[in-house]
Amino acid sequence: MAALESELKHFGGPGLFEVPISTSNLYCPSMEQVLEYSRPMTAAGTRAYPGKIAEQLEGRLAEYHGAEHCVTFSSGFWALVAAVVHCALPDRPEVLVPSFTYRRLADAVNWTGKTPAFVDIEADSQAISLESTRASISAKTSLILAVHPIVNCCDVEAFIQLSEESGVPIVFDAVESVHETVNGRRVGSFGPLEVFSLHASKLINGMEGGYICTSDGALASALRAARAHGSDSAGGVGMNAAICDGHAAFTLAGLDEIERNVDHNKKIYDAYQAGLKDLASIRLLEFDASEQTSFKNIVVEILAEYPHSRDELVTFMNAERILARAHYDPPLHRKSYTFPTVNRSLPHSDRARSLFLNLPCGARVSTADVATVCELLAFLAETSLEAGAKGAEQ
Repeated sequence: MAALESELKHFGGPGLFEVPISTSNLYCPSMEQVLEYSRPMTAAGTRAYPGKIAEQLEGRLAEYHGAEHCVTFSSGFWALVAAVVHCALPDRPEVLVPSFTYRRLADAVNWTGKTPAFVDIEADSQAISLESTRASISAKTSLILAVHPIVNCCDVEAFIQLSEESGVPIVFDAVESVHETVNGRRVGSFGPLEVFSLHASKLINGMEGGYICTSDGALASALRAARAHGSDSAGGVGMNAAICDGHAAFTLAGLDEIERNVDHNKKIYDAYQAGLKDLASIRLLEFDASEQTSFKNIVVEILAEYPHSRDELVTFMNAERILARAHYDPPLHRKSYTFPTVNRSLPHSDRARSLFLNLPCGARVSTADVATVCELLAFLAETSLEAGAKGAEQ
């Protein structure tokens, strides 16, 4: 521990990491394979060959998820907007969304002309709460936007049943659940549609992009029309939100290597399990061993016994170039907006906002890096920071 202390910036050292380590997946596939997928585009010229590689990607993704159709978009954000527009009941104003989730989810709902109405999470899993959602359904509810949490999935079958019983449509936001299964069935094959992202931080890195999986052919056709540039023959205005073929080629190469990607993530997750097993004041959120998963995200809960708060840890670790992040803080119902929202008492979201921490993971993080992070967390569990701070100031 003395050797570690001498490295820490807080105690006058150079810092633990020269190159920052982040919480994003950042998997980069073989560039040779990217160029191979891009070859038809470069041979024919981009004007003569637009969209063909994207079509190839859609076929691969539909097969991978077990869906009848896949529709790609320029980003996960616009895929989500299109999903809400085409699934929400048109004569009702509100969309139910969990508060403890992606920081721009309310903005996506607002883009559709609907009002985000926030619901709570489950205390144990941080997944959207079935009971909070059920209690929030009213004559104003146009859609349930069920978001899978960063670790594991929400109760898919129960939410589909709630949708059927209430008559309120449901969309699953599955951007963090690629490669995962629910009762042995791949995410992407449930509900009327599911939304995914191809951002560099996600499991499948397309540099940017998004897609929707659905087994409804009419819905897939409507989504493709909405994605298009300009006006269609029926007078509808398209979003001009198609993914470019270069991003599609990058995604295809990443899809080829997804098992290698997941294998690395599993090694990182196993290293955190080993490194934190004796640290009782920090709880690692564990993946469901009975299902397939990507092991992509590392989230820990800072328990009351730990001598430093979650926010103190974020500040300290960031100074060491460990880019740990507060997990979904602030929750959406605690933010201010320039558009209307529907707020209610959400005790589990309020409690969770100060407890959870995203730790470094992904392709740019090694098991040796994980060992250093875990050693630091164990060191801080037994260390007062006041003396170091005063020494650094002097």
